[in-house]
Amino acid sequence: MEKPYLTIAELAGLFGMTTQSAHNSIYEGRFPVPTYKTGRWRVADKFVVQKYFDTRRAEGLSMLQKNDIASP
Repeated sequence: MEKPYLTIAELAGLFGMTTQSAHNSIYEGRFPVPTYKTGRWRVADKFVVQKYFDTRRAEGLSMLQKNDIASP
């Protein structure tokens, strides 16, 4: 079975930050997706991360469509 979560190192890579920055963001409550502890690891659910990026994509596409309509 494939693991259903992403580690902090994997999340840091996806969000373009260092592992330490990801840890700091989580600790300060400003990391963009929720994380949880499993054993000694802090992880985020893959499905939740995918939904986060899907939402950002939809927002971006919506902005492009609005700009296309507003253009002469």
